[in-house]
Amino acid sequence: MATQPARRTIAPDTAESEARRQFLRIGGAGLLLATAPLSLMGASAALNLDDPWDRLTALAKLRGDIDGSTVMWWMKGVRYGVVDNIITPLFGMLIGSFQRLRPIPGKGFELNMLEMSYFTDLQTGAILDTFKNPYNGKVVKVPEQRLGPYPVLMRPTGVVLPDVPMFGDVELQTRVGPAIISGDDVWIRDDSTVRVDSDHPMMGKHIYNELVTYRGRLSELNNPEITSASADISFQSVTSWREWFEAEDVGGHTTARANGSKIYRIEDFPAEYLAAARERHPELIADPDAVLDTAPPLKLP
Repeated sequence: MATQPARRTIAPDTAESEARRQFLRIGGAGLLLATAPLSLMGASAALNLDDPWDRLTALAKLRGDIDGSTVMWWMKGVRYGVVDNIITPLFGMLIGSFQRLRPIPGKGFELNMLEMSYFTDLQTGAILDTFKNPYNGKVVKVPEQRLGPYPVLMRPTGVVLPDVPMFGDVELQTRVGPAIISGDDVWIRDDSTVRVDSDHPMMGKHIYNELVTYRGRLSELNNPEITSASADISFQSVTSWREWFEAEDVGGHTTARANGSKIYRIEDFPAEYLAAARERHPELIADPDAVLDTAPPLKLP
């Protein structure tokens, strides 16, 4: 596990894990349980990660902070082309995101997210504004890689998009789990398949498969005083060529992998990500909380 700053904690006599599960399951009445002292509930703090709602609570503590505070993520990786079953590195990826969770009684967690990514030259590390496709020699413009801010709903079965998708027609299938436990280590999978048909330059028409694994400590997930557990992330994706690659004549597809960690301070981003964000999105990186505040309200299907 990467070294992390101090975890977010709550006082011992506030919400405990079973209270949070009941809060999510039964709606408004759960507010009473969610603030009841542990001594009055007589419930175990241990989460049963085979239970979908407990697993969702664990995922929420890994992915964000269940007290509503903003957390941040960074990832570094590489995207590859895959043609005739051979992979070819295309460019580096610097990814940063800002996430805020809010429990919604009886439904799950609202997740409000802002993400800014940058593609980089594999040799120099410079941010790419154009990219030369090695398969057909075409030089293409790299569109801005920004998502959000926008809210989605985290359910035990995965993410549910709001009524009005942000980027045209989107069909989303998600899968949460299983959880894998070894000693105090725990891994929770959060996978998705997305079919997109969009006029947005970053999107276009494509199919995107994302395989994400969050790693944390079981002792932190089971500790009712900790609202945001330390976590690392492993990311893989398999996707058709997006339209901006201009790879209609190439065949094959792309894949990517990246790794990173959850952090709580902007200055804890890798230096190269901070430099890129301050150059390309200075107004966003200066005050991401203010940007998250501008997200539209979550409208559930």
